[in-house]
Amino acid sequence: MNYEVVTFLSMNGRGAEAIAFYTEHLQANVVFKVTYEDMKKMDPAMVIEPGREQWISHSILEVGVHKIMLAEESMVPKLDYIVGNNTSLCIQSADKQEIERIYHSLVGDPRTEVITPLGPIVFSEAYGIVRDPFGVYMQLMYDKRLAKA
Repeated sequence: MNYEVVTFLSMNGRGAEAIAFYTEHLQANVVFKVTYEDMKKMDPAMVIEPGREQWISHSILEVGVHKIMLAEESMVPKLDYIVGNNTSLCIQSADKQEIERIYHSLVGDPRTEVITPLGPIVFSEAYGIVRDPFGVYMQLMYDKRLAKA
């Protein structure tokens, strides 16, 4: 297998606070952090609500031997934020075919709900979101940065 599964937390506007907390108390190392303002530089058409410029669009923390991904919004922003719908799994790989294989296997099961079809997005050539039959949201992402140098 040529992929990893990472816990993804949605923080509902408290991302920077959570990063500071995990850094202080768990000695987390911030590997990557992008704000909405940073995303707007990549996609000038992006609309940001006033006061949310410094919200976390995406971040990666190393905590011990594990990774945690953290952002502000849940996988389905139209749903009310409650503890429980703020956690998902992020399946990522530098092997785009592996991500496509996993995605098509998941959506081949009629009980799997497609939230965002797998396709290109500003930060990935292949990104999608599904909800499995047990209510678990899964993000699938091709990330060439994971390739071994």
